[in-house]
Amino acid sequence: MENNSSEFRLAAQREILVAVLSALYRHKDLWREIKRALEEVPIVQDHEEDPGIVPSEAFARQNAMTSEIASILDDAQARSDLGPETRRDVKVSCAPDQDSGTPFSFMR
Repeated sequence: MENNSSEFRLAAQREILVAVLSALYRHKDLWREIKRALEEVPIVQDHEEDPGIVPSEAFARQNAMTSEIASILDDAQARSDLGPETRRDVKVSCAPDQDSGTPFSFMR
């Protein structure tokens, strides 16, 4: 049950992030600043420049983080683009997304 508890906490935190970011998306200056700040997240943490044939754990971890950040921003933008009456019906699922392999997906 402890493992599920972590998943539910992550799903709840992601839902809050998407809700807050979708409200901020309507303020284009703020949205640009948020995206710029997130693009400055360090790319790797073990000081390698070239992942070579087999990427290191740091590259794999960073790739997964970058993918999840992009997914959260995309979900926030999509939710913001919906009308207020539709927005209530949009949920973030903690089921794996088949397309991106991320642990969460955007559902209606």
